[in-house]
Amino acid sequence: MFDKIQHIGYLVGDLDAALAWFEKGFGGNNAAAGPLAGSGIIPSGGRNAFVHFGQVEVELIEPQDRAGIPADTMVMHHVGYVVPDIGEARSRLASKGFKFAAESPFTNIMQQQVLYFDSATTNGLLLHLTQLPEQPNDIGVGEGVPIDRIVHAGYLLADMEGAIAWYVDKFDGVHIGGRTSPMGGRNAFVNFGQVQVELIETEDKSRLSAQGYAMDHVGYVVSDIAAGITDCLNRGLKFVADAPRTNPIGQTLLYFDTATTMGARMHLTQLPD
Repeated sequence: MFDKIQHIGYLVGDLDAALAWFEKGFGGNNAAAGPLAGSGIIPSGGRNAFVHFGQVEVELIEPQDRAGIPADTMVMHHVGYVVPDIGEARSRLASKGFKFAAESPFTNIMQQQVLYFDSATTNGLLLHLTQLPEQPNDIGVGEGVPIDRIVHAGYLLADMEGAIAWYVDKFDGVHIGGRTSPMGGRNAFVNFGQVQVELIETEDKSRLSAQGYAMDHVGYVVSDIAAGITDCLNRGLKFVADAPRTNPIGQTLLYFDTATTMGARMHLTQLPD
């Protein structure tokens, strides 16, 4: 059902500053921007923009009410999943007990059909279905850092077993691996459709919502991580280590230093053969 992760959405206090960051850091292009009407998702309204770099997309949202958004920071807000037929996907997911924030999708500035889940049925997390137009906006696609796709969104959570079971049951997911670190933390990876989620158990509950979850990071896929690291270093970005590591499912990855990414956690990822 889920073809790919179309984008990660971020709340920002200064849309122009965030656009400038993506242009400098990833060679991103502003594909479309405009006013954003008030809704249950962004009650105050505001403005948003979509950025393309490589083969991926980011949505940036500057609410009219920016209280609680730290200055010069990008705060992860939602994940958009692509489905081939949004009406059929809605029906299948409704049979699994999901509810939605509206009766029908709306069409955004990218001409994508979008339908948000009711977050009361997604552990308080903001997710939406996306059906792409027949002729997608390709401004900036293939330019900048050659990122192939988004491999996963990562979440902090309180109950690992419960989270794995939820994705397996609700999204027909498959738990493909994980580990317990020497310091006691655990993570797990679940595939569903053509997408993946990383689940990270934490003892620090201060960041978690009342439902026990928090968005944490995004993993960007590159075909050659050494070349990707060099490209990003040349663009002024920094990393948390000098060399990548391999995770329990064979992905080679290296996190960016958040001091150079407007506070957003993200990593480059090279997939195993």
